[in-house]
Amino acid sequence: MISLVKIYQAHKEDIERFIIDNIQNNGVISLDNRSLEGFFKTFKSLQLLYVTDENYKQSSPSFARVSQDATDVGTNRSTLFKSKKLNKNGEYISPPYICSVTGNTIVTFIKHVDGHYLVMDFKLVELLEELGYVTHAEFFSRFNKLIYGLIGYGLTTLSVILIIYSFIAFGGYLFADASLIHVTFKSIISLTLGLAVFDLGKNLLEHEVVYKNNHPHEKSDSKMFIKFLISIITALSIEALMLVLKISLTKNYSDMNHAVYLIGGVSLMIATLALFYRFTQKD
Repeated sequence: MISLVKIYQAHKEDIERFIIDNIQNNGVISLDNRSLEGFFKTFKSLQLLYVTDENYKQSSPSFARVSQDATDVGTNRSTLFKSKKLNKNGEYISPPYICSVTGNTIVTFIKHVDGHYLVMDFKLVELLEELGYVTHAEFFSRFNKLIYGLIGYGLTTLSVILIIYSFIAFGGYLFADASLIHVTFKSIISLTLGLAVFDLGKNLLEHEVVYKNNHPHEKSDSKMFIKFLISIITALSIEALMLVLKISLTKNYSDMNHAVYLIGGVSLMIATLALFYRFTQKD
C-alpha cells in the first residue's frame, strides 16, 4: 500500500482535479438523496458519502454503493472537520489514510454547498485504477499476501517440526542406548536450524503480510535482510562452537581445519553485515 500512496502523491494534482471537475460538471445543485446516489455512477471508486449541516451534524443517510444507512442521521461529525481548512472554493481533499471502519486506505473529499458539507470517501486503490495509474493492484496485493503467507507460515511450521524433532532425538538418549555426545550435537543442530528457519518465516510474515502497510518499503527491505543474516550468523556460530567441542572430545584434530574454515566464513559474514549496516544507515 505504501507504493500506492507514492503513486497518489506523484499524481496528486491530477487526481484532485479529476474529483473536483467531475463534481462540478455533474452540478451539485441539490443535496437530495437521488442526486447523492448519482455520484456512485460518476465515480467507480466512491465508497461512502453523506451530508452534514453547518454545525457538522449529519443531515442525510450514509450512502454506500449498494445500500444506505439512516441510523447515523444527527451524528456529530465535528471530529472529521477538526483542523481541516477548506480552500477559497470551499473544498478540501485529505491525504490518504486508513479508514477505522473498513480498514481500507481512503481519500476524503469535503465540499461546502449551500450551508451544508458534502463528504465523500474514495477508496485509494480503486481511485488509482479508475484513472489508469495502476491495474489489478488490489488483486495483486491480495495474491502477494496469500503466497507470502503460505511460505511464511510453512517455514514457521517447519521450524516447529525441527524443534520437536530435536527433543525427540534427545529423548532417544534417555530411553534408548545412544551416545549422549552424538545425540546432543544432533539435537543442537536441529534447534539452531529451527531457529534460523523460524526467524526467516517470522521476518517474511512481518515484512510482507502482517505489518506490510506500516513500514517504508526501502527501510523494511534492509531491516528484513539484516535480521535474516543475524539469524544465519547466530546459527552458524553455534555450529562452529559445536564442531570445535566435538573435535576436542573425539581427539580427531585432523578435522580442526574444517572448524577454522567455518569460523572464518562466519567472521566474513559478520564483517559483510557490518559494512551493509553502515552504508544502509547513511541513506
